[in-house]
Amino acid sequence: MSAIVSVGGRLAATLERWNGRPTLFAVVVMNAITGVSLGATIAAANFGADSGLYRHCALLLVEGQTEFCGFLYSPLTSLVARPLTWMSPTMAMAAMTMIGVGVLVVGVALETRGQAAIDRVLVASAALTFAPVVHELLIGQTTLLIAATLYCMARRPDGFRNGIPFGIALAFAPKPLLLPVMVWMLVWRRQALTATLLTALLLTGVGIALLGLDQYRDWVSVLTGAGNASLAGSLSLWERGNFSIWPLNPATFVLACAVAGVTLWVIVRDSSRGFVAALLAGLLLAPYSQLYAFSILVLAVKPALGFAPRATRALALIANLAGPFLGVLTA
Repeated sequence: MSAIVSVGGRLAATLERWNGRPTLFAVVVMNAITGVSLGATIAAANFGADSGLYRHCALLLVEGQTEFCGFLYSPLTSLVARPLTWMSPTMAMAAMTMIGVGVLVVGVALETRGQAAIDRVLVASAALTFAPVVHELLIGQTTLLIAATLYCMARRPDGFRNGIPFGIALAFAPKPLLLPVMVWMLVWRRQALTATLLTALLLTGVGIALLGLDQYRDWVSVLTGAGNASLAGSLSLWERGNFSIWPLNPATFVLACAVAGVTLWVIVRDSSRGFVAALLAGLLLAPYSQLYAFSILVLAVKPALGFAPRATRALALIANLAGPFLGVLTA
């Protein structure tokens, strides 16, 4: 243990001496090597895995199917995903990937305003080759879209309108990893939380009016079934690439309680630290957190640099080193 601490200390000290562009360039090189390798490993089995499902469910709705499609997103998602049915399956998958790329690039542009052009390009390159982002973009997931709805609320003072985008996201994808973020909102963004809940309820009502109560009842059953599968232990790290603490047993239950307690303590004490802690806790405490879910941590980088710059740079440098191992689990 002392050897690990010593190595970590030397790495942090080195990053402190080579602060700025050299460290950023090192992160880009590391991520490019490992991120591209990961993408090449998992592309064949993962490309369009989720975006293809959105299109399939939307197509069933277009064809008149009144039963719920059976995925973990709300029934309203099938209606909103209808434009994907206007193109071929491959084009639909590529479209979802490009939407994710666009969201990330816009986010980087906002986060790096005022910096030199070369630094902004380096940050974008590092973000695009971050292993969870690579996985997210390949399968066409929605984590980056959810992160985008959190952006204004997290970066601006509390305001009612800042919570509306997040409420839209919750109406379509109420993922368990977002619960700690809502606890953070209860402490630091109460007006935004009110808007979030009202917006989610309003859109849910619209969905029920358009698609029927039965579809939403079936959706709740699917969500419950997924939770039961996690409790039963069928979604372990080794079997399905689940990187959360679940399934719970006596040891992991104690660990989960410790994570929840520390997270709540940090949230109450400080807004920036609490937001970062909420994102991490959501990933660890959700019944199921696959690799792509960690792409939401792109939101944590800027606030983390504010209160823990050395540790954040060190983590950024080594975050992708587990790429080959993660590739085996997600393939």
